[in-house]
Amino acid sequence: MLQIRSTKRLLGKYTHNTGFLLILILLFALVLRLIFFSGMGTSDDLAYSRYAANIGKGIEPESVLTLSTRLGIIYTTAFSYKLFGINDFSSVLFVFLTSLASIILIFYFGKLLFNEKIGLMAAFLLSFFPLDVFYSTKLFTDLPSAFFMALGVYVFLYSEMKSRLKYGIGYMLSGIFIGIGYLIRESVLLIVLFFIIYILYKKRVKKEYFLVPLGVLIIIVFESLLFLNVTGDPLFRFNASQKYLEDAVIQHNYFGRLDFPTGLFHYPWLFLTNNLLSFFYIFVFIAIGYAIIYRKKESYVMLLWLLPLMIYLAFGSSSLTQYIPFKAADRYTYLFTMPAILLLAFFLMDKNELMKKVIMPLTLMLLLISSIGAVYLAENVVISDNLKKLYSELKSLGKTIYLDDRSVKAIDYLSGYKNSLDLRKYPNNFSGVKDAYVVINSDMIRRYKDVNRFMQFPDEIENPSKSWKVIKQIGKCQEAVTIYYVK
Repeated sequence: MLQIRSTKRLLGKYTHNTGFLLILILLFALVLRLIFFSGMGTSDDLAYSRYAANIGKGIEPESVLTLSTRLGIIYTTAFSYKLFGINDFSSVLFVFLTSLASIILIFYFGKLLFNEKIGLMAAFLLSFFPLDVFYSTKLFTDLPSAFFMALGVYVFLYSEMKSRLKYGIGYMLSGIFIGIGYLIRESVLLIVLFFIIYILYKKRVKKEYFLVPLGVLIIIVFESLLFLNVTGDPLFRFNASQKYLEDAVIQHNYFGRLDFPTGLFHYPWLFLTNNLLSFFYIFVFIAIGYAIIYRKKESYVMLLWLLPLMIYLAFGSSSLTQYIPFKAADRYTYLFTMPAILLLAFFLMDKNELMKKVIMPLTLMLLLISSIGAVYLAENVVISDNLKKLYSELKSLGKTIYLDDRSVKAIDYLSGYKNSLDLRKYPNNFSGVKDAYVVINSDMIRRYKDVNRFMQFPDEIENPSKSWKVIKQIGKCQEAVTIYYVK
């Protein structure tokens, strides 16, 4: 009896220490994310912000922009705006919280599949994983959608291994969480590959498995009814998504991914050259090889998640009507970040003495230093100080002002969407423009051209007329924002 009590006290102490270490890891993650806080950028995040701020106006039935249909990110951001107003903090709060929640979730994944030590190692690795740190304070859908997808997978595996809940409630919840992830970003549905391969691996089909797609279907039906009421089209999101992909193929050649055969190597090249991924994934691929070569069966479930989604992202189609590969973007890899980090933690916690005393500590030191450096050096496209200074200057002008589309949206955001300035997008030419101001944001123009090779600006933007008078120049060289007055 005394031995049993002593064992319980030791277990209690170990659990207490585990909780304390997890809190320390979360605090470390919190500090790191605040140090590298990004805030709003000038890309998709501005669109999400605008939709959230104007949520009371509903969705334009004529709109085909797929970003406007991701209700999960739009409604949560709108709620944040209602609580804290429109600012950089409230804009990214939901993403920030799901980043921290992912660290807790990956600990419980490690504990479920392996043990608490591996769970803590996985949590620590994710706390400074550069991709997560970089995107944790940006208003993008990849991180929060991946969190809910992973939560769905966790609940499913917990139901398989531990849960004694009646009526398959765990399996239903799994589907609902994945459905919530789908509301944030549609690529979450690729997790179906994991479930299919899991069933093939287990060589059995339980009746409870059908509750997972039922849970997803409940969310999709709810969304379809909402779109039917607002736009008259229950398939509005699907149609908008397909239309966007078709337009992107024409406008961008889908970022070079349609070039054969070079387009097939975009993701392998991304893993080798992208600093937010490459340092970690060198060791992730070693961990994958380790798990396969040494037949570590306890890691197979994570391999069934990681490998199919990684392969599909590299070579599969993002469209259901034609072959359109996924853009090679680092943030898209969030679909399999969780199993990748778990496999790395499993590898580093091998009981081999050389691993414990040499390889693991050196690897952690290398990853920590390289990760902080990668985030520090990463190109961070945010609303620049130049744009903020420009907004202050424009408020005193009192006439019509012509800007590029993204600068107009950035100014609207900076005003809290209460902008009273007469801002207009560039016309096809300036021959009829009189007694007005023209703003040329050099950095923004350059970024437009990098993204869309077909983007055309009026000749005067490339070569301002000598009759235009320079009123103010903010910044220098390629980053400069220049205000001209046109008589």
